Amino acid sequence: MNRIKCLAISNSYPPDHAGGYELGAFNVLESLSSEYGWINSIFASVRKKKSLLTADTVLTGFFPGRLGPEIELINTKRAIIRNTDSINSALTEAVGEADVIFIFNPRRLILPQWTTVLNAEKPVFLLISDFWPQDPYGSDVFFTRSKKQNGELRDLKLRELYRTVPASSKFFGEVAGVVMGSHFMKNAHAESLAMVSKKCVAHWGIEVGKFPAMLFSNDRLKTVGFCGRPEKEKGLDLALDAFRNLALEVPDLRLRIASDLKGSTFGRSIIKRINYDPILKERVILLGHVPHDELHAKLYSQIGVLLFPSVWDEPFALTVLEAMSSGSIVVGSNTGGTPEVVDDETGYLFDPKKEGALLEACRLAVTASESNRLKAESAVKRILEHHTIELMAKKIDGFVRGSM
Repeated sequence: MNRIKCLAISNSYPPDHAGGYELGAFNVLESLSSEYGWINSIFASVRKKKSLLTADTVLTGFFPGRLGPEIELINTKRAIIRNTDSINSALTEAVGEADVIFIFNPRRLILPQWTTVLNAEKPVFLLISDFWPQDPYGSDVFFTRSKKQNGELRDLKLRELYRTVPASSKFFGEVAGVVMGSHFMKNAHAESLAMVSKKCVAHWGIEVGKFPAMLFSNDRLKTVGFCGRPEKEKGLDLALDAFRNLALEVPDLRLRIASDLKGSTFGRSIIKRINYDPILKERVILLGHVPHDELHAKLYSQIGVLLFPSVWDEPFALTVLEAMSSGSIVVGSNTGGTPEVVDDETGYLFDPKKEGALLEACRLAVTASESNRLKAESAVKRILEHHTIELMAKKIDGFVRGSM
């Protein structure tokens, strides 16, 4: 098997990562290196810990500093502007040494980097993990909170620097191939990526060894969990509504929440709601931010049911895979890519727009029954057979080799 020298460009790289997709990028690159002989060098904006399987990294400039519109700093953005030339020079050198270029979450690439990458005459592959913005300026990297102005402040220089190519651009005709983590994402981008001739769905996978299946028991079903960003789109308020009503029916029901609730306005409102409600205060356990390598011990191994009530179209959530691998039943929204892994055999789906639907699904999930035992077993089997990081890497390796 020929070795592939790959330049991987990622908006963030663990252990400092924005979320599950960046962690997934890390895992799949490590697997491609160890299993398929890829020689990876990584360009990322956030990374402090080096990997034995990848080369040193260089700051690219996109996804600056700590992530998210509420905590990005103007000083960090200005530093990116000052360092653009040196960043692009380093990128030019790295591109020249690569056989292929693989870009994760490509909407964050700034225009000078697009130009450098496309002028290299090397095969360029994209892994699209979320939605390509209809408005090329519509990214949160252009905004920051200003206490003095009590509103949003737009940095015009950074806006121009970060100018990306709209979905309708001829740019996509120059891409060798696109990988997407779910059929939902492929369908969502069907129009904007129509010019790309080669597309592949490689469902996200996880390292199942880090999320071993726990023995099913009816007692486990009495502890439900939530894991996600402290944002309204994740549906934690819906989860609390359903849990509170169900707690009135099931006296020993508990809810464990793994989320940095103090880190957002919405999260802090959730804390207040719990503290002022005697039922929630007694039944809800706030774990705060839980490092990824501690999630199994502190959350998944302790719960029998994971609540995943997202109100937006989740492209494909690693949280769902991790919980299922651990032997938990998932109650998930019937939106986005979630139905591609959660179905009647592995868990419960509900319509987040339908009043009472989440409560009814939760009621079924916490009921001691042979049906729920079979769902938990089927969930573990589904992950082992279709959603391991090794399977994802195998599909990507075959796709890239077949497209070069």
